[in-house]
Amino acid sequence: AVFAEPLAAAYGIAERVEIGAGTRVAIVGDGKLGLLCAMTMRLRADSILLVGKHPEKMAIVEKLGVETRVLGNGPVPARSFDVVLEASGSESGFMTALDLVRPRGQVVLKSTFHGMTKWDSSRIVVDEISVVGSRCGRLAPAVELLASKKIMVDDLISEEYGLDEGVYGLEQAGRHGVLKVLLRP
Repeated sequence: AVFAEPLAAAYGIAERVEIGAGTRVAIVGDGKLGLLCAMTMRLRADSILLVGKHPEKMAIVEKLGVETRVLGNGPVPARSFDVVLEASGSESGFMTALDLVRPRGQVVLKSTFHGMTKWDSSRIVVDEISVVGSRCGRLAPAVELLASKKIMVDDLISEEYGLDEGVYGLEQAGRHGVLKVLLRP
């Protein structure tokens, strides 16, 4: 149940942009949302690349056939993706998305950035890139994906604690690199 809302947000991307088997999709960001985006896009497209900073997180989707690249460890295919999903939560992730998308491609923003952001609009104009905002999605399809086991989220659970350890569990959830902490009554 705790994955229904973020899964709906990831799956709902296909209601904002067209994604088919032949669509080349890149995802920037290897947090919970980026991993869920990779899982849901794998159901629609044959060519998926997840770009992130944490090989241990990206290994979760590699076993599903998603190609991964660690930022800074070798080149990524610049300007070659039809759709790039920005789910890093950082302004630099948006710049990476612009580097990956092909001319006349689409960048889907899943992140919201704190404060004002700076970016060079000339690249978007010259390459005629469409920037699409995508926030939420419908819960019913996400619940169906979970119930049918088309999306398995067990590997996204970093730790689990009893409710009596709730304060400690919340502290652990705030640690760098933790995906999801569950509290059980």
